Amino acid sequence: EAVVSTQSTGVDQPLICSHNSYLLVVAPARLLIMSQWTSVCTHAHTDYGLSSTAKIVNYAVNGNPARPCVHVAMVTKDSVGLPNVTRLRELARKYPAACSVVVYDANDEDDMGRKVKEISEKSGDSGVNLVYTCPDWCEEEPQSQLEDLTEETLTRTFHHNCVVPVILCKLFYPALQRAAHANPGQKLNRRRGAIVHMISEAGSLGDHFTNTRGHMYAYSASLAAMIMSMKTMSYEFNKRKDDILAFAVITDTPHVARQQDGVAGSYDVIKTRDLISEVVHAAGEEAHGKCLYFKDGRDVSY
Repeated sequence: EAVVSTQSTGVDQPLICSHNSYLLVVAPARLLIMSQWTSVCTHAHTDYGLSSTAKIVNYAVNGNPARPCVHVAMVTKDSVGLPNVTRLRELARKYPAACSVVVYDANDEDDMGRKVKEISEKSGDSGVNLVYTCPDWCEEEPQSQLEDLTEETLTRTFHHNCVVPVILCKLFYPALQRAAHANPGQKLNRRRGAIVHMISEAGSLGDHFTNTRGHMYAYSASLAAMIMSMKTMSYEFNKRKDDILAFAVITDTPHVARQQDGVAGSYDVIKTRDLISEVVHAAGEEAHGKCLYFKDGRDVSY
């Protein structure tokens, strides 16, 4: 949605704003219309989601005022009542213009469709610029063995870590297209239209990380399937010439990011959080369809 800026001494007085060392004077101020940048985290109830939401909201509150930033934290119905969701709601209450919390039923595609439609409509012609998922469903114990595995565990884990993220990306696809088409001429990046999957290295068997546990069948397989889905999306986006960026970031284990206080500026964004943020911010066309390791941004296998 377009936002009319009135940061001046009067409605018809000149507006002065600075951006990247340039000074812009516009008169009258009521004619200055800026499009908003919208991001969505589909798994904000996870530790990854909470940490990333805190960073984006912090940017929205303290960042460049010339382009409004709106973040939507989506949480599953089953997660309501968890400490992370309570903290997300505290953020939304404190910064209502920058953050909102949307609850969806991960077992009901129709409900997911309704919630995504509401978010997409609010984004207007600007569309949704960034959708990032943080699937992290795990029922297995670190030392579980093959004989402990059940069909129910495999099915539920695959559903939450692969099916739900893919369906949500499908539902957000039209809004991502609008964002990409609203910024023609730009190279692929998170400011146009992008899908980013944050995948824990805890389930990886790649060369970059030695999984000494090696006993999480459902967890590792479901996240590997999510990565293959991301790669398939990237190929399809290329074929359609959609100008939507899609990639994954292989991150540290999820428990490292914890909220300390109830405000955006005081979250414990430790070194690994900053590294992940740097990888996402720097990603461009070269990242399309790849899995980037959070420590150095190189393409790795999972």
